[in-house]
Amino acid sequence: MADSQLQQSHCNIRSSQYLGEISALCFLHLRSHLSSFPFLLAGTGSQVLLYDLESAKMIKSFQVFEGIRVHGLICSLPDNTLTCKVVVCGEKRVKLFNLRFELVSKSNTQSEFHVDLSLIHSLPRFAHWVLDVLFLKDHCLAIGCSDNSVHVWDMLKSSLVLQVQSPDRCLLYSMRLWGDNLEALRIASGTIYNEIIVWKAICRHDSPSSTSSLKVCNNLSSSTSNFAERFDQEYKTVHICRLVGHEGSIFRIVWSSSGTKIVSVSDDRSARIWTIPGLKSDRDDKREVVGPVLFGHSARIWDCCISDNLIITAGEDCTCRVWGLDGKQLRMIKEHIGRGIWRCLYDPNSSLLVTAGFDSAIKVHQLHTSVCKTLELEGDAESEGIIEGEQIITTRIPNSTEHAGLMDSKSEYVRSLYFKCEDTIYVATNNGYLYHALLFETEDVKWTELVRVNGEVPIVCMDLLSASLSENHCGIDDWIAVGDGKGNMTIVGVTGNRSSPQVGFTFTWSAGAERQLLGTYWCKSLGCRYVFTTDPRGTLKLWKLYDPSISVCQDSGRITLIAEFPSCFGIRIMCLDASFEEEVLVCGDLRGNLVLFPLSKELLLSTSATLGVKISPLSYFKGAHGISTVSNISVARLSCNQIEIRTTGADGCLCYFEYDKGQESFEFIGMKQLKELSLIESVSADLKSADLANCNYAAGFASTEFIIWNLVTEAKVLQIPCGGWRRPHSYYLGDVPEIRNCFAYVKDEIIYIHRHWLPEGQRKKFPQNLHLQFHGREMHSLCFVSENLQVKGNEEENLVHKSSWIATGCEDGTVRLTRFTPEMENWSASKLLGEHVGGSAVRSICFVSKTHTIPSDVSTMPDLEKGENDTSDGKQNPCLLVSVGAKRVLTTWLLRNRSLDEEEIYPGQKPNRCETGHNPVVEQCSTMSFRWLSTNMPVRSSSTGGSEKNVSAANEVSSLNNDAKTGTTFTEKGATGSKSSLGNKHEDDWRYLAVTAFLVKCASSRLTVCFVVVACSDATLTLQALVLPHRLWFDVALLASMPSPVLALQHAVVPMHTPSKGNIQISSLYLVISGATDGSIAFWDITESVETFVQRVSSLNIEKFIDCQKRPRTGRGSQGGRQWRSLNSSMSKRRFGGNSVTKNAGEVDNRDSHVTSCTSSELNDLEKSSKNCSQAEHNASLEPESSRTDSLAEIYEIQPIHIMNNVHQSGVNCLHLSGDFGDSENCFLLNIVSGGDDQALHYLRLKLTKPSTELDAKLLNSETIRSAIQSESIDEVVCYSNPNQARNYHIRISNQLRISSAHASAIKGIWTDGTWVFSTGLDQRIRCWLVGDHGKLTEHAHLVISVPEPEALDARACGRNHYQIAVSGRGMQMVEFFLP
Repeated sequence: MADSQLQQSHCNIRSSQYLGEISALCFLHLRSHLSSFPFLLAGTGSQVLLYDLESAKMIKSFQVFEGIRVHGLICSLPDNTLTCKVVVCGEKRVKLFNLRFELVSKSNTQSEFHVDLSLIHSLPRFAHWVLDVLFLKDHCLAIGCSDNSVHVWDMLKSSLVLQVQSPDRCLLYSMRLWGDNLEALRIASGTIYNEIIVWKAICRHDSPSSTSSLKVCNNLSSSTSNFAERFDQEYKTVHICRLVGHEGSIFRIVWSSSGTKIVSVSDDRSARIWTIPGLKSDRDDKREVVGPVLFGHSARIWDCCISDNLIITAGEDCTCRVWGLDGKQLRMIKEHIGRGIWRCLYDPNSSLLVTAGFDSAIKVHQLHTSVCKTLELEGDAESEGIIEGEQIITTRIPNSTEHAGLMDSKSEYVRSLYFKCEDTIYVATNNGYLYHALLFETEDVKWTELVRVNGEVPIVCMDLLSASLSENHCGIDDWIAVGDGKGNMTIVGVTGNRSSPQVGFTFTWSAGAERQLLGTYWCKSLGCRYVFTTDPRGTLKLWKLYDPSISVCQDSGRITLIAEFPSCFGIRIMCLDASFEEEVLVCGDLRGNLVLFPLSKELLLSTSATLGVKISPLSYFKGAHGISTVSNISVARLSCNQIEIRTTGADGCLCYFEYDKGQESFEFIGMKQLKELSLIESVSADLKSADLANCNYAAGFASTEFIIWNLVTEAKVLQIPCGGWRRPHSYYLGDVPEIRNCFAYVKDEIIYIHRHWLPEGQRKKFPQNLHLQFHGREMHSLCFVSENLQVKGNEEENLVHKSSWIATGCEDGTVRLTRFTPEMENWSASKLLGEHVGGSAVRSICFVSKTHTIPSDVSTMPDLEKGENDTSDGKQNPCLLVSVGAKRVLTTWLLRNRSLDEEEIYPGQKPNRCETGHNPVVEQCSTMSFRWLSTNMPVRSSSTGGSEKNVSAANEVSSLNNDAKTGTTFTEKGATGSKSSLGNKHEDDWRYLAVTAFLVKCASSRLTVCFVVVACSDATLTLQALVLPHRLWFDVALLASMPSPVLALQHAVVPMHTPSKGNIQISSLYLVISGATDGSIAFWDITESVETFVQRVSSLNIEKFIDCQKRPRTGRGSQGGRQWRSLNSSMSKRRFGGNSVTKNAGEVDNRDSHVTSCTSSELNDLEKSSKNCSQAEHNASLEPESSRTDSLAEIYEIQPIHIMNNVHQSGVNCLHLSGDFGDSENCFLLNIVSGGDDQALHYLRLKLTKPSTELDAKLLNSETIRSAIQSESIDEVVCYSNPNQARNYHIRISNQLRISSAHASAIKGIWTDGTWVFSTGLDQRIRCWLVGDHGKLTEHAHLVISVPEPEALDARACGRNHYQIAVSGRGMQMVEFFLP
């Protein structure tokens, strides 16, 4: 579309649902025959959401304000026509709506509600904030304001009729009204003086007083005179009582239904219960003695509610607490994250408790029996986890009653428990007995003795394999393996029904020495023919069982030792898993290590007598869970040569690893930390998905409590105090653990069994999460994520690009990936990718998807085998997400999309596809995720930095300096940091403020390099490189110090066509543009540094440089940090202290620094260590971190090619650019837009031209530049030359435009594609500008958004003149902009 047509077109811009804090909640009760649960209204941003709690779905969302946050919702009771009135409060505004329900039948058995919200009236803007609204009789509204006044509004006449002003004219933090008419109206006001004033207005029967506190509004029309007759007499305000006791601001007040009690919550972390006396005319001011004080919250309390027997409080500590009226805490719920729970709501009729907070989540719990039983038990601690429908069965083993009293050496007690199903438990004792226990609904237990092991020795370990989990079960229902203290193993086969179990067979053999048998394990993938045993020294033995139906003379003939697997760590094995198809066995030990063994099919299926061989490990990973126990392992196929491993441990983490058979690499790829659990015993995954990352539930312990945690809704399903994981225990989870779970534990010879097992559909699943959980704090950065290149704004729209993924970085250090679906107008999914080290704030984030190729220098390239020209994953170019933030933490994430492996996972089969082509896209997007790739941060140094390290390759340093031709020197990362921290032994507080990144690879090389430019708060810019797939970090260059810190970074890769003999090779120009706090914009050319580094690093055998980074430094018990293989001997080293090399713009430097190869002895030393990044040990070959910081590399310093000063009067907050070829292939246009604190928007157009003729070359002298500026009205011409004549170019800066007051406040985010410019600022507006001729910007549309304090903006083109715009700050919102 031409510019003239665009200017005449009408632009459409619309906002979608706001994803952020929930600021208001309200129940809406319909008739019981229509719904057993009430409906829920929730206010978020400028919108109101309506939920059906029966189906746990959102019905509809409504936009009620523009740029005003909804902080109050009040509903009237619905009438016979299913219509009710809804009052919405936002700051100083009040709107009255009609909410109408219509029940529409979809079929004979199904019906649904159609809902419509219509505006009745928008009340005039009040002078002060509205704190509460109450429906009164006679169609009136009572409105309480923060100046301690109450206004009465007539809904029929749509006018304000009365205003009541308290004599205490002070500002309020809270107010709550009670009553159904003016005569009964009571007002509780929480003042700024930490006290509560309870008052009301009464009629005065004596003469009028000049100090009357109530007045009738003068603007009443004659039609309202009848209403005003009731108030045509003087009134006065009467203080009922003054409540003093709080030591902080009072944030919330609630009345009891009878109006006799008040509950208040405060800044002092307490809630107080007050009893309000009746009205006495002779006393208008008195102080009441405080009632019960509720202490328990560790931070400010934001909200509360009260029922006839319960009090609910919610606070900044992210907890919701349930109290009795006597002040005793009955229950504590902690499922929110971030800045706390802002609102709580309780419905006594349905026992539903709703909480909502800053993290955008709305959690629904059903208290029911848990609270009632707790009240009966007077707060017994063990009753806290009781839920409705749960049975608590207590029982003893049969022989325990024979030894009454204290236990002695002859007493029998439980050693092991194992649930088979919800009503069957196997129990093993210290006297060698194995029992079968059947649980009845009547809470009775039927015990059956199965066997007793030989020698009456204690059973020390037990494992169970049911027939449902094994294909070849030989007619046996349950296979039970038990090991005793004498080192003997016994296999018991159980048949028959559950009420009368029978022993089908049993045989015993010696599996080890006395007291050396500590564990036995079945493996589901191998079936019932193979069983493992382990000893204290980490040796794992694999035994093969023969068909029990075959008669043999001795039990030893039924069993054969196939192989022994000795661990390289010599530590007891705690868990294992094997894959028959992938021929691999993975074990986890007591100290957090993983060991991987080969498990060939030939070995398993062999009938040869030469068995019992010892098999060495293929690989291992030291410290996978720090020094904490590995509790569970799962193995799955990832691709034809890769397997994925998921582990859980006693550090509260789920860790993911990847093993590549071809490269024999064992790598850490991701982690999720559950702060709610200190020990994760297992996770429950979706059986329909082969992805190990799709975990739904986690079971484990937090201190002495057993907890089941929902990983999807981030909600606690079950919590049972049991004394901790060291006691014998077992659990069993059904398909829906919220209503089907069992847990048993032993305490003082008594077996406690908690069983909650309800039929499907008998009741709703609680707790529920109605709204998507998001970041719990402010977001500073966001970016769109797409593995395909972005669609241009002039292309046709495609359904493929409708669904969007957005990556966001938060103040609490978390990085999330959130999906937006336009058809649903909803945020449909949000995944937590991970957390920055130490929870350091994420300040900037960027996504890199395109890989640029540079020509290779064939003479320096090593011989490559066929097929070696691969990328990091050997399949496609990598897509990376880069996030930076506080403490100079730089984290990279690798896009992981399983849809790419469909042909390998399903060979010869094609998955079902939808004919429309739309559903496959959604399905493909739903699998998008990122895995952690690498974390780079400065190492801590405790050295004084006074001694200089001797470099073994000192003779190479001088030769490097003499033979250098270019000015680029780079070193392995870990030896350098930001400029101000080099050589500084003290820990600093510098942070990264901005980042930009791009991918480059050299032709004919399998290596890909991710170049990252980061801006630090110490006013430095550094160019770093991440070499893939080896995850090695290098410092490449230091961009010359700026006088002020840089806040915004962008890069441009300009294609440069370089002709050569016989063909045309494509090279590129790499530019960096930075915006600083002093309002300047600088341009940097980093082409030489980039190309030199890629060519040199591609010529090295980089595999020799071992990457020892194991996992992020998070999680309890993790080893933390990163340990790098020292490359000092192969790099040019020089003490820092003014020795950095500086190159000015256009200056030719005859130095050429390059990476030298290691000497043969050094390579041999490196080859002696393991190839795997996880196998590098802390030995003498690794230099201490403190030593490496003493020997700092020479970092090349690049000067900017041009600086534009005073572009903004203050800081450049945001910067964005777009580029494309102009009329000629030798001309490349760059459009640069920036926004700053000065509210100005700056537009700049650059023309990059390569001088191809003698006439163009004349522009390289200053006189020609001046004449060009005068003749062509060009602001500036910047010429840049370099030794490589193919790099000569000049930049023409033209079409500078400045819009001084583009926004009413500071501009925080900006984006452009050369046709449109989108900007946002602290004024909560998105403005859309059309780029016209000569760079003229014309505003075509603007929209008020719901995001308070916007911090970042990004956009993507979905088609021709159709864009999606995302804004983040205190929440996130998507805006669609399009032309009809």
